[in-house]
Amino acid sequence: MDTTRLAQLIGELADDLAPAAVESGTGVGYLLAEARAVEDDNAVLSILACGFRLVAIGNYLMAAGAARAQVIGLPVRRKLRTSRDVLAQLPLAPSSVAKLARVGARLEELPQVCREMRDGDLSLEHADAMVRGVDHVRSRVGAHGYTAHKEAVVSTLGVHARFDTPAQIVEKAREIAHELAPADPPSIAPADNPMLNEASVSRTDEGRVRVQADLDQFSGEKLLTALDPLCKPVPAPDGGRDPRTKGHRCADGFVEMVSAYLANPDRPVAGGVVARVALTVPLPVLIPTSPLADATRTPGNGDRDSEGARVPASEASRCIETPTGVDTSGSVLTGEAVAQVAHTGSVSPRLAHEICCGDIEVAALLTRDSVPLYVKRHERLATGAVRMALIARDRGCAFPGCGRPAGQTEAHHIVEWAHGGQTVVENLVLLCPRHHHGAIHAQGWKVRIGYDHHPWFQPPDKTGETGWMRSHHRRTLTMADTAA
Repeated sequence: MDTTRLAQLIGELADDLAPAAVESGTGVGYLLAEARAVEDDNAVLSILACGFRLVAIGNYLMAAGAARAQVIGLPVRRKLRTSRDVLAQLPLAPSSVAKLARVGARLEELPQVCREMRDGDLSLEHADAMVRGVDHVRSRVGAHGYTAHKEAVVSTLGVHARFDTPAQIVEKAREIAHELAPADPPSIAPADNPMLNEASVSRTDEGRVRVQADLDQFSGEKLLTALDPLCKPVPAPDGGRDPRTKGHRCADGFVEMVSAYLANPDRPVAGGVVARVALTVPLPVLIPTSPLADATRTPGNGDRDSEGARVPASEASRCIETPTGVDTSGSVLTGEAVAQVAHTGSVSPRLAHEICCGDIEVAALLTRDSVPLYVKRHERLATGAVRMALIARDRGCAFPGCGRPAGQTEAHHIVEWAHGGQTVVENLVLLCPRHHHGAIHAQGWKVRIGYDHHPWFQPPDKTGETGWMRSHHRRTLTMADTAA
C-alpha cells in the first residue's frame, strides 16, 4: 500500500461517516447514529475496538515517520531543527508531539514496543510510559546492567501495559530499578538526593500567593503523610458529597497544616520572638467613626497651636504634610491608611475585618496619623477560661458536618470585635480555618447563638428564620426543634 492508497482509505472512512452516508441507511456512520439497544451492542463494541486500533496505528505512523524524517535529514531541508519540529507543524498538542518524538526515537531499540504499536495493540501513552520506564532503569543500573536485563525489563513492562495505567507502568519501572540497582551506586539517584530540592513562594499581581516545590522522595513522603488526613473529603452540611475539588481540598489541607504549625508554641524563634502572623491595622479601617480616626487631627498638638489655642479643623487639616497627590474630590491619597501584614503587604479592609475576627495577633492599632494604640491581647483573643468554655460547649469546629478537633479551631466573633462585639462565650463560636474564612466570611453563612445557648448556622441562600442548622456536635437527621 502506497501513500496514495492510504489517503484513499482514510477518505473512504471519512465519507462513510458523513451526514449523506448516514442518511443512506448503511455503513458505520448509520450504525453510530441509529444503533439499537441490545441488538447492536456487539457492533458498537466492535467500532470502539476498531477505533482504538486506528488511533494506535496512526500514532505508530507518526512516530515512525518522525524518526525516519530525522534519519534522512528532512528537518534541515525544511529549515527546522529536529523531527519534533516537523511534528509540531501538525495540529497536535505539545505533549503529544513530545511523546511521539520520544517513542519514535526508540522504536528500533525496542522492537516489542514497535510491534505492538504497529499491530494497534498499544496506545501512545502506554508506549511512552514504557520508554520512560526503560530509560529510568538504564539510569539506575548503568549501561552494563541494563544490557544484561533489557529483555526482561521490556517484557515485564509490556505485560503491565496491557492492564495498568501509564503512571503505574512508570512506577513498576522504578520498582524494577530499585531491585536491580547496586547496593552502593556510583551516584545518588535524583529521587534520593535532597540537594536537588527547590521551592519558591511568590506573589501574583492579584495579591495571591503561589507555592511551588520540587522535593526528594522522602521529603515528599513526609509532606504527603502530613497532608493526607487533612485532604479527606468532608460531607457537606446537608450530608451530601464534599463539593470541593481534589486541588481545593489539598490547598485547604496545606493551610490547615501551616495553621497547626503556627499554633505550636515550640516553633522556631525569629528576631528573638516566636514567629507569628501579625496584622498592623489603622483604626479607621476597623472603626471609621472613632474620634481617633478623624483625619483633621494634627499629630502631637491635640488640635491646638503652640500657644494652647484650639486650631479649627479646616486649618488643622492643612497642617498635615503628605508626600502624595490629591484626587478630583479633594481627598488626600497617601496609600498609608490600609492594614498590613509582614510578608505579603497591604490587605483589603474586608480581609482586615476577617483577620481581626479570629485568633491572629494584632501587632498594633494605629490612628489616622499612624500613632500606635497599644491593645492588650486578652481584649480581643479568646484565651484562658473563655476558650475552655468554648471547647466544653462546641467540642471542636461547630460548623455542620465538620467537627475538627478544638486544637485546630479559631474563635469567631459573631458580632465583630471592631463593631463592639465582646470576647465572651455568648459572642464566640469555634470554627476551623476553612469554615471560618471560607464559609462564614467568603460564602456568607450566618451564625447566631440560639435559644439553647448553642451556635446555629444559616446557609447564604436562606433568610429570616428559615434554614437554621444546629452545630456539628448537636446535629441529627431531623431539623425539628426538639432534636438534640
